[in-house]
Parts: sequence; C-alpha cells; structure tokens
Amino acid sequence: MRNPIRTRSAVLAIGVFSLSAAALAPGAYAAGSDDVKVSNTETVQVAMDASGKIDAQRVYEQLVLTGKGKVDVANPISTKGLRNLDGFGGYDVRDGAVRIKTDVDGTKKYRSVSDFTKKLPLDIKVTYTLDGKKMDPKDVVGKSGTLEVRYVVTNVTGTTEDVPYTNGEGKTVTSPQEVVVPMVGTLDTTLPSNFTKVVPDGANAAGDGRGGTMLSFTMTLIPPIGKATAEIGYTAKVKDATIPKADISALPVNPLENVSFKGGAEAYKGGAETGQDLTAGATEINANVLKLRDGASDLVAGILKLQDGANQLSAGGGELNAGAAKLRAEGTSEVAAGASKLQKEGTGKLADGADQLNDGAGALSDGLEQAGSKAPALLGGLKTVADGLAQVDAGLTQLNGQVVPGANQISGGAAALISAIDNQLAPGLDQVTGALDQALAVAANVADPTQKAQLTALLSGAKSGVATVKGGLTGSVKTGLAGIKGGGDAISTGVSGATGDGGSLKKGVAALRKGVDQLQDGGAALADGLGELSAGANKLKAGTGDLKSGADTLDGKATELSDGAKTVDGKMGELTAGSSKLSNGLVELKTGLDTAAEGAPALPEGADRLSKEGTSKVVESGNETAMDFGQRYALLEAGAKRATSAQPYGSPEGATALTAYKFEIAGEDGADAANLKRGLAAIALMVAAGGFAAIRRRGLI
Repeated sequence: MRNPIRTRSAVLAIGVFSLSAAALAPGAYAAGSDDVKVSNTETVQVAMDASGKIDAQRVYEQLVLTGKGKVDVANPISTKGLRNLDGFGGYDVRDGAVRIKTDVDGTKKYRSVSDFTKKLPLDIKVTYTLDGKKMDPKDVVGKSGTLEVRYVVTNVTGTTEDVPYTNGEGKTVTSPQEVVVPMVGTLDTTLPSNFTKVVPDGANAAGDGRGGTMLSFTMTLIPPIGKATAEIGYTAKVKDATIPKADISALPVNPLENVSFKGGAEAYKGGAETGQDLTAGATEINANVLKLRDGASDLVAGILKLQDGANQLSAGGGELNAGAAKLRAEGTSEVAAGASKLQKEGTGKLADGADQLNDGAGALSDGLEQAGSKAPALLGGLKTVADGLAQVDAGLTQLNGQVVPGANQISGGAAALISAIDNQLAPGLDQVTGALDQALAVAANVADPTQKAQLTALLSGAKSGVATVKGGLTGSVKTGLAGIKGGGDAISTGVSGATGDGGSLKKGVAALRKGVDQLQDGGAALADGLGELSAGANKLKAGTGDLKSGADTLDGKATELSDGAKTVDGKMGELTAGSSKLSNGLVELKTGLDTAAEGAPALPEGADRLSKEGTSKVVESGNETAMDFGQRYALLEAGAKRATSAQPYGSPEGATALTAYKFEIAGEDGADAANLKRGLAAIALMVAAGGFAAIRRRGLI
C-alpha cells in the first residue's frame, strides 16, 4: 500500500508547481538545442506538527522539455532519498546532478522526490493560548474557552551586503544592509464550526459552506515594502476544541518585475529622484541667498563709507557757514560803512582809511579763496555719494532678478508634481483597481473552491497594495510637495517685496539719490557764486591799492567805492543764506546715513540666517529624502538579484528556474490518543478471549 503521506505530498507538489509557474518568468532555451526549451521547478514540501516542529522535508523536482531536438541535460538535485515519481526506474546521477540525454518531440516531463538538505528560507513558530494561558496544542483538544493562535513567519535568507545608492547630491554612496531573498506567501486554514466569534488578524475570511470559517493571510516578506517577519493569527471562542491544520505557500519574487510590487518599487525610485531634484533646487537657492548676503555686506560697507563722507561734509559746511557769516559781519559791512563815511567826510583821514580798506580787501580775498578751494571737494564728495547709491540700486535690481525666478521655478516644479499625482498617477491607480475588481468578479465564478480562494486572496492583496500606494501619493507625498511650493512662494514674495519696484529698500535708495542730486545742483551754484565773489574781491583789492596811491583818484571814485561796497555786502548776504542751506542739507544727509548705517547690518545677518535656518535645512531635507528612498530602492534591487538565484539546488544552464515552498502545519484532534486507547482495548479483549478459549478447552465452563 502506498504511503498516504507521500501520496498527499505528491498531489500538493503538483498544485504548487502550478502556482510557482504562474508567478515567475517564461521559459528559456536549453543548452545544446535551440529547438528545445527547458524549465525546472523545485518545490520544497515541509511537514510540521501542530507546534511547528519539522517532521519531514522533501524537495520535488519537475524537469520539462518542450520542442523538438536532442538534449543532454545535467539537473542539480538532492541525491539523498532520491526516488523516481514517473516509474520504478532509477536515474543516471553524476556529481550531484541527474543526467538526462534524450530526443524530444513535443513535451517530456521528469519528476522526482528526495530529502531536502538545504536551509529553509522561512522560520515558522506557532503558539496557542487558551484563556490567556499558553498551552501545547494537544492539551487544547477537548477544552472550551477563548483560543488565540499566533503564527510568526520570518524570512531568514538575509545576508549583509554593501548596497550602493545615490544621495541628494548625485554621488554614489554605500552602506551595509541586510538583503533577503524577496518572498511572498499565504497562510490558509479552515476553522471548524465549533470555532465561533472568530477575530482574524488581517486575514480574508469566508464561510466554507459547512459552518466553518476559511481564513487566508497574505505575507509580504520583502523589506522595505514589507517586513522580514510577519505576525498573524486569529482569536475564537471554542467548545470541545480541536486544532485545525494550516498550510503556508511561499515563493521568491522579483519586486522590480512582479506586477504586485513593481509600482511600489517605482515609487521608491521616483521618491529618490524627487529628493535629488529638491536638493539641487534648494542648493541653487541657498547659493543665491549667500550671494545676497555678500552683496548686502558690500552695501553695508558702502553706506558706512558714505556716512564718513557725510560727517566730513557736515563739518565743512558748518565751517563754511560760520566763515561766510563772519565775513559779512566783520568785512563787507565795515567796508560799506567806511566807504559811506569816506564819501561823506571827505579825504581827511585818507591814509588811515586806505590802509584799513586794503587790509579788509585782502581778508575778503583770502576768505573767498578758502571757500572756493573747498567747493570742488564738496562737489566730489556728492558725486561719490551719488555713484554709491546707483550701485546699491543696481544691486537690489540684480538680487530681485536672481532669487525670485529661482523661487518661482521651485514652486512651479512642485505644482507640476502635484498635478501629475492628481491627473495621472491617481487616475492610473484607479484604473488598476478597476481591473482588479473585474478580476475578482471573474475569480468569483471559478468552480474550484480552493483555486477560487487562492485567486481571491491574491487579487485582494494586490488591490490593497494599490490602495496603499495611492494613499501615500495623495497623502504624505502630495502634502510634502505643497509645503515645498508654499516655501518657494514665500521666498519669491519676500524678496520681490523688498527689492522689486516699489519695495521698501528700492524706495529708500531712490529718496537718497534724489536728495544727493539736489545737493549737487546747489553745490554747483555755490561754486559759481564763490567764483564771482572772488573776482569782485580781487577788483576791490586792486581798487584799494589805487586808492592808497592817489588820494585824488580815491576822492573821485568815492561814490563808486560806496556803491561797490554795498553790492559786495548784498552778495555776501546771498552767500551766507546759501551756506546756511548747504549746512542744513549736509546735517540731514548725515542723519539719514546714520539711520541707514544702523539698519544696514541687519540685511546680511538676515540673509545669513535665511541660509542657515531656511534654505540649508531644505537642502538637508532633500538629501535625506533622496538617500532614504534611494536606499530603499537599492535594497529592492539587491533583493531582486538574489531572487534570480533563489533555487535551493539550481537548474540546468539556460533553463527557466521556478521555486516554491509548501509548509504543512498539522492539526491536533486527539485521534492519536484515541487510537492508542482503542488499540490497548483490542489487545485486552484479545487476551481475554484467549483465556476464555483455554478455559473452555479444559472443560471448566
């Protein structure tokens, strides 16, 4: 009689063959013949007791040759306990591989089973708790209460590798990461009708048509999409309890190509690229902010230089005003009075008057020369002020032209990404969800309950994954992009408001330039007036010399002298008024520049703070985002490479390699103990029957 465990294992192996073939890639050409395709499926079947202890583990090999031609295939296998499932014949085994040399015309299949000698990719632990107390599964049988069953499934294929990825600056960096063979799987169990008030932990639940409850758990053991460990289970009210069996099916997958995970992998890749773009944009903004800081420092230096010049001009203007007032009070007024007296009293005191007049004329000439010599310096200082203010105005215009477009570009890019999420990615995910709904509808019509449950579980898991991706895009990703756009708008508005046309800095500089232009016009008029006065004073001095040399000529010209002295006195009044205005204007200029000098240092300080606390933080955030998503995608890439060589024993060169794992966790119903009791009772009956026969033979009864 065939071993029922082996028979059941063979049937399960065929089912898992179908599952793994549907989940992995199409065939490849076999070495030795371009007309024959070779595919090899390794299905590992593990029998476990109810506590999770391994009772037996086998590997089923199915080698399929399809096409027409001659092949010579070496298929690596486990040779321990090797048996041929297609007949009673043996295999040609050399160097740990089955050698098959045959002619193919159509399809040939070679199936075998042997003991599994490799390390299993999954570690499975099972615990049972009845009314809060952990118990062995056999002790739960026949009891009633609240039963909690927990399964802990861990992907133990991890190895430490140096994984390369790109940071926010576009540079390749590496870091040690735990890389696993990406595995997905399901745990299926059917609870009997005496399990009520069932509370599954993340499972799909459905009735089995006989009062029981079917549970199907999906496990994504693929960091970072999922976790390396899945903790699942259920709680139920039980009466006269038994422990139902559970089956775990698991497959290695390529997350970069599998349709269920490709979208998530692309999202990680896109997040890394977005982080790199954010870092580049923020770095450019930060560089412009630092240029603003340096330009503001130059502006402060220019304002301080203007302040020093204004202080000197203010002091010189005060001296000029005082000298002009003194000259009028002590010079031209006396000349006018003396000339009038001379005209009235005659030439009695001609010599003395001539000497005094000559001295006064000399003092007048010297004073005017001194005033005239200071006028060019005054005009030159005003020109320096005007040129400095023009540079400041141009710097503000340049600042506005660089920062505002950069900030607008950041805001526009963020808005475009938000639009892409709303108009392309989200609708696309909705279409995927619709397609999955249609597939679920088709699966609902599948006649085979087991296939129907498996298809429904897979499609429901995919639909849940799509919903998770969509939620991430429309939630945290979109919110982050909105924050970036708001930051760009704030920078654009702030800089434009301060440095654009009509901005506070722009208006202040324009007012200063207007005042300096007025001072330049007044200074030119002052220089012209001083020139005229100097010429008049020279004439006066020449006249007094002539007066001193000849009293007769002086007497004849006395009237002219009196008139000329009055004219000089009037001009000196104008000079005094002009110098007073100049002095007041220079004081106002000094006051304005003092105010500007006090406020100007805040501009480079503010720009430096913006760089340190604002744009630099954005650069750091972008780099962290790029590295986080880049590291996650790189981890998936490394796992995908391991998935391509995940077969325990390997396949012939050039063959399609398929792998699946089936873990059977046995149930517990007390049948073993009952069978033992029945056996002991039968033995007792046999012994009793034997004794009874002996007594009869002896005629005792």
